[in-house]
Amino acid sequence: MKPETIHEKAFHLLRLLVANHPFVDANKRTALNTTVVFYFLNGYRFSYDTEIRTVPKRFGTDEKAVNTDKTVDYLRSHTDRLELADEIEAWRDDLIQYGIDQLTSNSSDPNG
Repeated sequence: MKPETIHEKAFHLLRLLVANHPFVDANKRTALNTTVVFYFLNGYRFSYDTEIRTVPKRFGTDEKAVNTDKTVDYLRSHTDRLELADEIEAWRDDLIQYGIDQLTSNSSDPNG
């Protein structure tokens, strides 16, 4: 079945990144972080808690044990719409401040 909603698409992104094991290590962590970025790029904030961590574990060991509807509902209930312009402006301001701090710092250590 073709994913229609943003949450169904996020579910499949998460599933594919874990179940296909594209990396030697950190597939579950990468899948969760990629899902956060996917949502952000589509105008949502995904704020997950420890409950979601069982889903990637199941994808990695027994993909059929994951309840699609329940997981999509979880994704939906942990996302909020964003105003990207406001988010981008806040990031820009933080980046500018970071640059100013780095330029005016007396530290010779590049790592702070």
